Amino acid sequence: MMRSKSIADILEERGAFLKGKPGDENVARSREPLLKAIEHNYTLFEPLRDRLLTKAGIPEQEAVVQDMAGLIDHMLSLDLLMREDGAVVARDAAARRFLSGGWLEELAWLAAMEAGADEAIFSQVLGWKVGDFYGENEIDVIVRKGDSLGFVSCKALHSEFNSDNRKHRNRLMDALHEADNLCDHFGREGERVGILVTTDLIDEARNQPRYMALMGKAAVLDVRIIPLEELEWDPLVTAIGEIVHGRRGTA
Repeated sequence: MMRSKSIADILEERGAFLKGKPGDENVARSREPLLKAIEHNYTLFEPLRDRLLTKAGIPEQEAVVQDMAGLIDHMLSLDLLMREDGAVVARDAAARRFLSGGWLEELAWLAAMEAGADEAIFSQVLGWKVGDFYGENEIDVIVRKGDSLGFVSCKALHSEFNSDNRKHRNRLMDALHEADNLCDHFGREGERVGILVTTDLIDEARNQPRYMALMGKAAVLDVRIIPLEELEWDPLVTAIGEIVHGRRGTA
């Protein structure tokens, strides 16, 4: 029986190669309960994260520490946080990377494996060569089903979409173009790319996108946008499954 090609094998055929080590799958597995707690409480985690990323951290006597005690205790137990001078702070650079967006890559990897990927890697750098030109790209999640690949870009952005916030709009549009370029460069016909973004992009009251230009361009480019509304575990597995299996969903 012929062995399936690995992600590395397929990329090599496409003029690309894995650089360095990807994210640690065992660590991601060990953090699964924390990752699911974060995605389930993202709007509460967001302001907590922003303060934990500062040098001062959050004074232990503040009410927010008591209100989010379960989540904070969980991160303390995993050595992501520590107590220092009466405050709770991120332990080190690796912890700050996790808080700022690494958790979302780990969550997307878990969802890909749950969705039936034969192989998936996260937090990976790809090197490539085209003619005499060399370069590299950071790719948050690469999935494989059989001999087909899929790509997911993860963006931990503000949960609230403000149409007047040009910087936020630009970051979302840049993320869309970045994802489309990934598929153009490393993908093949029938393979899919998606953006997992922690922004509320659907106005349920009006039953329409909050950022019409973004969603319209994504439809034209065939980039699957997975917004905050699909961050809960079951919808997330379904959405990531579209990337894994090369399917077109209804979103």
